[in-house]
Amino acid sequence: MKTVELHLPAILVSLSLMLPVTPIFAQSPDGGSPSQADQIKALEQKVEQLDQEIKVADRKAELKAEDDAAKDKNGAHVTVDDTGFTIVSNDGASSIKIGGDLQIDNRAFYGPALTTLPDTILLRRARPTLSGTVFKYVDYYFRPDFGQGSVVIYDAYVQLNYFSRFKLRAGKFKPGVGMERLQSDDDTSFVERGLPTLLVPSRDIGFQLGGDIINQRVNYSVGIFNGVADNGLSDAAVSDHRDLAARLFFTPFQPDKNFLSGLGFGIGASSGSVDGIALPSYKTFGQNAFISFASGVTSDGHRNRLSPGAYYYLGGFGLFSEYGVDDEGFQKGTVRHDIGIRAWQVAVSYVLTGEKKGFTGVAPRKRFDPKNHTWGAVEVAARVGDFSTDRGLYNYGFATEATSARRAHEWVGGVSWYLNRMTKLAEDFGYTTFEGGAPGNLNRPSEKALITRLQFNFLQ
Repeated sequence: MKTVELHLPAILVSLSLMLPVTPIFAQSPDGGSPSQADQIKALEQKVEQLDQEIKVADRKAELKAEDDAAKDKNGAHVTVDDTGFTIVSNDGASSIKIGGDLQIDNRAFYGPALTTLPDTILLRRARPTLSGTVFKYVDYYFRPDFGQGSVVIYDAYVQLNYFSRFKLRAGKFKPGVGMERLQSDDDTSFVERGLPTLLVPSRDIGFQLGGDIINQRVNYSVGIFNGVADNGLSDAAVSDHRDLAARLFFTPFQPDKNFLSGLGFGIGASSGSVDGIALPSYKTFGQNAFISFASGVTSDGHRNRLSPGAYYYLGGFGLFSEYGVDDEGFQKGTVRHDIGIRAWQVAVSYVLTGEKKGFTGVAPRKRFDPKNHTWGAVEVAARVGDFSTDRGLYNYGFATEATSARRAHEWVGGVSWYLNRMTKLAEDFGYTTFEGGAPGNLNRPSEKALITRLQFNFLQ
């Protein structure tokens, strides 16, 4: 606030103008009217008193402004929107975001099956999330899961972002191997991931260095981890051996705005010992295991993973493809051999309501609001995939064809209705055929699964 300055001559002139226009007579010795000099002196005293009062008021206002500024400097801003509940410090250097992810599935199976596949309604995922930034350069992320009747910590890490090309992450998180695995559960076009994701780690504990070599065009990551089973996660190391994981990904036409800006491609890989690591579990679209290892089999020796992938998005159109190969050692008794396992998938999708499709999902332009004749966004998608193993898995007795399929081939089609950025209703039908996997050298019956999912998430 600016201090108001009072000039004595101007005040005197103003006050003199307010005096009655009558003659002023000097005060007589016998107590008549005061003299003009006494009146001026009295006015000067009044002006001085008013000036002091104004200075005191100005100082109080300054102190209050300083106090308000201090409070505002140490205060915080709170926002609630479709990205979560966020508290940000006034200087923007620190923040905390509270979000979550809830998925309720209805699984229905049709036709004959090798074993009973019961229809069920289940809580697929229930994941509260706590994330944010501390003093501008350190991010943190914590995400447990309470779905399917168990409690598991899926993500718990911190990341130093001071150097944009050398971001250091430590804790439990997704290693940079599989492309689809790195995509958020809420942003995939299907309720369950494709077959190549079965061959990469889900979460692992370790250290990773990553960032953009060329801003928004070339990204890398390289890390050292405990090592986990395919599509698995663990909270402890089973040996003193470590897995090395690396990824290189290109989006060469970003951030340009042209018909190639939605192109991305790259490759991820990992290598390490599997001594003592749990046996992997390979599941169908309906989440039923189709390979069961024989009694006495253990993971042993070395494992190499390789996972190239690419995507292309243009307007509402999306194309996604990925390949995975896993060369892993197994042992039963005195027999030890490396077995090769391969998988691939190709998926296409299209947003019927005109929104743009991207690796980070679909954001409806207009949320579901029938009163205003808006209905959200609708996406259709289809996927084909294949999974196969070397014959040695059965020839060396690591598995038997009477219970484990040599090959699985899937077709999946689905539709997703995005009521808003936080709510999605999806329905997918998966058809999976098998080679082997049934007694008498027969093929396991095809799996026909219809999965309906209601998804609610508020963390982007």
